[in-house]
Amino acid sequence: MYDRSWFAAPATAGALGRRAYHAALGLLFCLAVTAYAQTPEERAVEAIRREVTAPSDDVAGYPLPVVSGWSGARSALSFSPDFQIDQVRHGQYLLPWFDLWEVPKLNAGDDYPSPKDPAYYEPGVAYVAAHRLPLCIPSVEWQLLMDRVSPEYAQHGGSVDHKIPLSPFDATPPWYALGREWARHPTVRRLQKLYPDPPLVLLVQDDEYPRVSPDDLHIRNDAHADAALTARRRAMGDAWVQKYRALLQGFRDGLESPAWREHTIIVGFEQFLDSAMGRWHDWDTNSLYVPGRSEPWPYAWDGASVSYALHDYAPDTDFTVWGPQIEAMNRVGELAAVRRAKPNYWFEITTWDGSDIKAPGDKRDAKVRFLSAQGRPFTPSRYGGMVQFGMWLLRPRVVREFRGEDDDRVRFGPYFNALLAAVARVHENPVLREFWRKGRLLPNPQAQHPYESNLPPELAARQRWFLLDSPLNPPRPWELTTALRIFSLALERGQKPQREWLVYAESPLDDFPDAEVTIPGGPRVHVHSTPGGAFSRVSENGVVRTIAQ
Repeated sequence: MYDRSWFAAPATAGALGRRAYHAALGLLFCLAVTAYAQTPEERAVEAIRREVTAPSDDVAGYPLPVVSGWSGARSALSFSPDFQIDQVRHGQYLLPWFDLWEVPKLNAGDDYPSPKDPAYYEPGVAYVAAHRLPLCIPSVEWQLLMDRVSPEYAQHGGSVDHKIPLSPFDATPPWYALGREWARHPTVRRLQKLYPDPPLVLLVQDDEYPRVSPDDLHIRNDAHADAALTARRRAMGDAWVQKYRALLQGFRDGLESPAWREHTIIVGFEQFLDSAMGRWHDWDTNSLYVPGRSEPWPYAWDGASVSYALHDYAPDTDFTVWGPQIEAMNRVGELAAVRRAKPNYWFEITTWDGSDIKAPGDKRDAKVRFLSAQGRPFTPSRYGGMVQFGMWLLRPRVVREFRGEDDDRVRFGPYFNALLAAVARVHENPVLREFWRKGRLLPNPQAQHPYESNLPPELAARQRWFLLDSPLNPPRPWELTTALRIFSLALERGQKPQREWLVYAESPLDDFPDAEVTIPGGPRVHVHSTPGGAFSRVSENGVVRTIAQ
């Protein structure tokens, strides 16, 4: 038994004295607890380390998300490592990133260019290393160095604007050599010296180097394709898997640090199922679907960073059927299938508001101005509302924002802050945290996904529709341009008769304090919906409580 004599008031003290004595001890206890309470920085650092390194199949449920980015800018008003570290110090759940965008000169005999100024890497990496945080490195397309590793690929080198598509049936050994070449990049070597023993290295490659398509090789998908055509598509997919696995293995084998070799995850941008699946008849021009495998890419990479974005080159919006919320539903079933085969598959989303980084002046804001002209300004809050829908639909490890190097925080900082706030809600609201980890996303069996064109039966049979029914949305049939007034989904916990649901609702162009939605297998309820999104907790008896917005 514990000795509690230290807590006893002096025997000579009266009732008031004993009460004062215990009150004083209670105050001292509270002060002691306060003294040892975590600071916002300590809380954020611990959460980032724990959640980013947790396995995807963690029995505790889905790991909580963090925010990260692509931009490699260094100016005082950019999203530079200095800014990122300052955000962590202020308690934000942000995974700092350090870019690897330096590409060697492409003339014969040229060596690597001078690495970036040490001031870009060293202070931030020192902070990350001191706090044992994962190291995140966005990278340019590695295939830009193909001409350097093999004469067979001499014509494949060149600037970003002059690329020759790669074929899966080219030689494989140069891909392994290419991985080794990137492992000897001076920046990669320097980072290993600065931080030799990270718990995780997350290398995110912008793999948009052109590849020959199935259409180029006359093995385009066809729902009625014969066995020979299917076999050719399978062979093409298998060959790509072989190439990329050789690339990744070459990189790992070329690393100097044993911890890096063991703990590096290599993720490819958009190396996943195309979100346009079924949107129109020709969606499958670049698809390598074969029965039993939607695409080869998840089996070639350790993970994917998929686009959940608006685009400057397309008429998509955040309030129509052609938009990121509806597109992303295509990926739910694919993600489940991939994780059955690869339980620790890394999955994240890349977000963007469609600002054209190459357009001059005000033209770069053409997409945002178009969206704002529809009756409601495209504010940072509205951007956050759109992104939160994708977060709760897909529950990614990272919400990674795309910005150009010239995009400063004065102009775009509020949009980035909306992502920080969306992620912080998950970490800091206990109800949201538990639903994120353990909630079951509910499909809506009462309707089909509106993208149904030219789908193989295997893909058409998947659960692909998660939008809750609401009288606020127009009756079917829908066109790609059909405007939807409310986007809502539900996650479920518990079993009958003690179920509860988390309903997320966002309405880009309206504010609905009493929006009606129907929970599949549950009650019809009225919830709050705003452009920035709102969360409601619903009990089995239909009681609704707004818990966050």
